[in-house]
Amino acid sequence: ASFARGEPRFVSETKLITFHSSAGRLGAAREVFDGMGHRDLLAWSAMIGAYATRGIFHEVLALAVSMIGEGVLPDRFLITRILQACAYAEDQRLGSVLHSMAIRRGFMGRVKDVPVGNSVLVMYVKCGELGRARAVFDKMRRRDLGTWNSMIFGCCRSCQWEEARRLLDEMRREGTEPGVVTWNTLISSYARSGDLDVAVDLLGQMEECGVEPDVVTWTSLVSGFVHSDRGDEALQCFIRMRVAGVEPNGMTIACAISACASLKLLRQGSQLHCHAIKIGTVNNVLSGNSLVDMYAKCGEIVAAYRIFNEIPEKDIFSWNSMVAGYAQAGYCGKAYELFCKMESYGIQRNVITWNTMISGYIRNGDDERAFELFQTMESYGVKKDTASWNILIAGSVHNGYFDRALRIFRQMQSVLIKPDYITILSIIPAFANLVAAWKVREIHACIFHHNLEMDGKIANALINAYSKSGDLAGACAVFDRHSSRNTISWNCIIVAHLLHGSPTKVVDYFFKMKQQGVLPDHTTLTAVIRAYGMEGMVSEGREIFLNMDKDYNVTPDLDHYAAMVDLLGRSGRLQEAYAIIDEMPLAPNLTLWESLLTSARMHGNVRLALLAATEMSMIEPNDPRIQVVVSSLQDLAGQSFDVPKVTVHSKERMLGGVESCSTEIRNMVYLFSTGDKVASEHEAAELKLMMIEMGPSMLSAGNGTLEVEEEKEELAGIHCEKLAIIVGIFNSPHFRSIRIIKTARMCNHCHTFAKLVSEKYGRQILIKDPKYLHKFENGNCSCEDYW
Repeated sequence: ASFARGEPRFVSETKLITFHSSAGRLGAAREVFDGMGHRDLLAWSAMIGAYATRGIFHEVLALAVSMIGEGVLPDRFLITRILQACAYAEDQRLGSVLHSMAIRRGFMGRVKDVPVGNSVLVMYVKCGELGRARAVFDKMRRRDLGTWNSMIFGCCRSCQWEEARRLLDEMRREGTEPGVVTWNTLISSYARSGDLDVAVDLLGQMEECGVEPDVVTWTSLVSGFVHSDRGDEALQCFIRMRVAGVEPNGMTIACAISACASLKLLRQGSQLHCHAIKIGTVNNVLSGNSLVDMYAKCGEIVAAYRIFNEIPEKDIFSWNSMVAGYAQAGYCGKAYELFCKMESYGIQRNVITWNTMISGYIRNGDDERAFELFQTMESYGVKKDTASWNILIAGSVHNGYFDRALRIFRQMQSVLIKPDYITILSIIPAFANLVAAWKVREIHACIFHHNLEMDGKIANALINAYSKSGDLAGACAVFDRHSSRNTISWNCIIVAHLLHGSPTKVVDYFFKMKQQGVLPDHTTLTAVIRAYGMEGMVSEGREIFLNMDKDYNVTPDLDHYAAMVDLLGRSGRLQEAYAIIDEMPLAPNLTLWESLLTSARMHGNVRLALLAATEMSMIEPNDPRIQVVVSSLQDLAGQSFDVPKVTVHSKERMLGGVESCSTEIRNMVYLFSTGDKVASEHEAAELKLMMIEMGPSMLSAGNGTLEVEEEKEELAGIHCEKLAIIVGIFNSPHFRSIRIIKTARMCNHCHTFAKLVSEKYGRQILIKDPKYLHKFENGNCSCEDYW
């Protein structure tokens, strides 16, 4: 009919191309196009448009090159489409050519050319050329909302957050109000980067501007909170979305279920499961994977496996979630069975799969199997990553194999695997003790080498490790260099000084902390009350305790009550200390009664000491050391006090456990047990001579206190810390401190012995028992004989 009307053949063929492509017959359209003898701009536009509509961008670009090669130049509408394809394909080379062509043909200078300018801008942004994008943006005479959105997106994509915020303010000054896409671009970018406080602040600004957040806005925030391990806030955000009347989509539901998984909220997760069924996304692989993870983490492994089986097209995340579920539940056999089946279902195991299995075995105590998988994974074409090494290090630390963890840490560095903050945070706690000070310094050197010292969590862990290894100066040096101190950082340095018997410094840091606008928390206030107790400043400590709820929004708990008992007990106000326990709204625990026992013992109050010890024996009836204390106090008290009589076991049964201690000499750790023989005759003779020389001093050392030692040397042999001290004196350099870790509390006799040795030999002796870090120097102890 077209030919009958005299219409040119190529015009009819162009219409046929449009007809076929509109009907979904892209192959037929291309066949017509390829058979055309003459192809004008309309024909090229029809064919390129057909591919562009379906997102087949490589064909768009190929046709554009051919078109230009045949001498047909695009108009402003077609050049916009081709530039969009360049953006999606990230073909900057062709995009730059088209940009030049647009300038030469006059498509960039007029008001009506905003779409062309926007396309050029988006192309450079998507290709990562933010500088060129900015040059285009600055030269545009007119900018619409799309222009601003593209530039803001480019800044967010390049992590130039401040510039993106500045552009937002600038567009509003120029009279362009940001739309929902603008706000979503900013909010989602900040949420993905983990800066969620800013994202929430932007949400508030969005609402103030009268722009209603949509499902994309809320999903970005929920997802951001989930990925930042802030599951409770993710659920709060989800609830706000529902209250606002916004219906969640499959992605929102999946993220909310993941939040329930991290918090192990089975009931809420099950409710979200029902909602996923209601909106038809339950069989979506994303929702399915989240449900498998949620049910597995909540201990419902049967439900997790049922969901896993119902996912129609399982991906690697589905399999990894189910393997992790079985491994976390302790069913490593079932996990390994799935692990082996994966490849038969066409799913290639990745490094996460292997790491999950290794973690499962090591967490369930099967270290041998974990190491076997670790050694063989690379023979299956899976390269170990930092997480693989971290799992072995963390597992070894968790299972008590500290030296093995350090060997793995060293091996990791020898094969040029860079440790990350998880590596460091996993290994540091293993060596936060007196006999591992040199290992803490080794780890610190590694942290410095890999530029990890600026990480706040690592800095806090280092302060803690240096403090517990006896190096207060090292802890202070790390704190002083710490640029982003938070409440935890201040707590670390405050607790460090408390541990080392420096109460004045504790109070100083407390006031500095407040001056810098950092709010004290539960831990801070506990330490400060204890510091005031050590200083004898009862009224100041009491004031903190009475006003903590009002001044710091901290409700007193058992730790604060124990600190108050210690504060009052140290000053001899034993009846007030007992009244605190008697009148407190919480049930007293072992620590509270132990504080009262210590105070009563130090001030010679047999009745209160026996009362406290009796209460302790009721809380821990099987603790042999408490039984010994009760027995000793009953012997001292006789029948003169109205305290319930407690049945205690025989001395032989009570002293069944052998106390031990360890010390580090020339980078070697030695273990001593109570009753051991001294290694050399010279050391044995010297110990005997020292005991004779110090005899009178040691006899008078305990005057005024109740002698209720847990273990007498005539029953068990020479106490282990005395053996460690004498070996340290004669086998370590004079300038080095003697460092000892003890499994049980020091007795008064050994405490006095250590003080006298430190004075006689001019040596610093550090002894950490379960209750205190004793720093002996020049005949004095940092605990001031109160522990």
